[in-house]
Amino acid sequence: MTKSKITQQDSELIADPHLLDQVAEEKLAYMHKFAKSSTVATILAPILCVPLYIDETESLYFNAWFILMAVAVAVRIFLVQTMDLRGDKQRNFKILNWAIGIVTLMWGMGWLILVPAMDPVNYLIYQIISLTVLFVGMVGYCVHWRTFFSFVLPLKIPEVFFTIIYYKIIVWPIALGSLVAFYLALKMGYLFSQSWEKSISLRFRNETLFNDLVVEKDASVAANVAKSDFIATASHDLRQPMQAINIFIEMIHPDHLKEKEAAIFKKMRASIGVLNHMFNTLLDISKLDANFDYVENYFELETLVRDVQISFGQLAEDKGLQLHFEYQNCILLGDAGLMAQVLRNLLSNSIQYTSAGRVMVKFWQEDHTLVFAVEDTGCGIPSEDLPFVYKEFFRSEHSRSHYDGLGLGLTIVSRVVDRIGGAISVASCVNQGTTFTIHTNFRVTEEKAMGETVSAKLPMPLGGDRASHASALVPLDVKHLGLIENDRALLDAYMQYFTAAGYCVHLIPYTEAEFNAVLLDLPKLDFILSDYRLGHKDGAYFIKRLREEFNDNIPACILTADTSPNNLSKFKELDIEVLYKPIDVASIGQFVADHIG
Repeated sequence: MTKSKITQQDSELIADPHLLDQVAEEKLAYMHKFAKSSTVATILAPILCVPLYIDETESLYFNAWFILMAVAVAVRIFLVQTMDLRGDKQRNFKILNWAIGIVTLMWGMGWLILVPAMDPVNYLIYQIISLTVLFVGMVGYCVHWRTFFSFVLPLKIPEVFFTIIYYKIIVWPIALGSLVAFYLALKMGYLFSQSWEKSISLRFRNETLFNDLVVEKDASVAANVAKSDFIATASHDLRQPMQAINIFIEMIHPDHLKEKEAAIFKKMRASIGVLNHMFNTLLDISKLDANFDYVENYFELETLVRDVQISFGQLAEDKGLQLHFEYQNCILLGDAGLMAQVLRNLLSNSIQYTSAGRVMVKFWQEDHTLVFAVEDTGCGIPSEDLPFVYKEFFRSEHSRSHYDGLGLGLTIVSRVVDRIGGAISVASCVNQGTTFTIHTNFRVTEEKAMGETVSAKLPMPLGGDRASHASALVPLDVKHLGLIENDRALLDAYMQYFTAAGYCVHLIPYTEAEFNAVLLDLPKLDFILSDYRLGHKDGAYFIKRLREEFNDNIPACILTADTSPNNLSKFKELDIEVLYKPIDVASIGQFVADHIG
């Protein structure tokens, strides 16, 4: 950067009237504070001159100088004390200039009054006094060059006249040094003043920018909170009817429809499945943004595989795909929920982008930690797209026109794998298939029997064999299920499903008075299933009340369309599980059966 550019920027920096006003205020505050703090030294310095010069100078001249100095000091004290820093700044500068100038003028006049009749030794002493006053003034007043000049000129100009008049008795090397110091003081004072102004201007500008950034940040945070509240509310309002649609869809068996209607129904169910997947993907992203916890627990690989089979077996079968799992059962130490989340997203992608063939999930261990791979025979990913597959909303042009989705599944996988301290790699060939390999840090603590599992069908819709399947989900003895839901259609659907599954279902009202009345007649519950938003009180409140009534930590689940991340910590603190709508009723039934078991 050239010198002219620097000068131009500097001039622009201090050209802002508001900044100039702030700089002037800062200068006045600094110099006024220094002037007040140096008042004692201003009084003592002339007094200390009395023993030095009273016997060496004619009484008339010395007394006149001392009286004038006393008056000057008194005027200085008066002017400094009466300055109002909140008033006109230019007037304050003038008052301060006069206050310090009249005192240094008296020190300057000392050259003509005190020094002439003295010997060279006393001349040197006064020279030292003069230079001391000069350098002390530089400390306090060089931030404003006009004030510093008002301090220096009355001090040094009489010395110049003294040097010219009494050139025979002065010590020239010292006199020349003093004159050079005078010149350098003026120059340094001016340059330091300019530098100080730029420095203070930069500081104020940075403070202004920082305050602007804080305001913008606060506005951004407020907007983000408003956005989150809006998304949570909108998500709830959309998920609630989607949950009803899911359950009613499941209650319709395509075998009971005419061929044309059955074909339309299957397409409608597939479209609803895509919507469910999009909702769940957005929910996963919101959880990741909420800095989710990583919780280590012991879990069995076979249990995780079985749950995933239930979720994806029917989906694979509907597409005519073979879904296989190859694994050796073992006990793992890690976060089963996060591992399931990774596996579900990879399987969802593989099944979606595979039209024919198979999807294979293989588990093995390396260095006593779990590794698994998801292989498919799908459309594959072009090599030029591989570096971008984990970016949010990225979808390859190779498959965009053939498959629906948001392009978030692999983003979720990548972020979860990073959170658990694992690693992910991908190998793909267009029109031949893709393999994603995940190296986890989940420690294998105990190996069990070797086994291979093929695809398992999802539970059938209500009607037909649904009741017999659901009954198998619970023990033979009757289990009491408490149900709290404010949507009448959903309540009827849950009632039908769980009654058919062999549960004794107790409908629990969500108004305080009715709840208290029903509470007296309730038997000991084995599980509580509740919506979250219920009116004046939420589902967590009623679950807590039921647990207190029976003095037992009854297993409970909030089934909600509210995806606000703030609720996650609340549910965790109360030891309440959570499932998010939309979700098929068979998965809810399996969840309840597993937790009762």
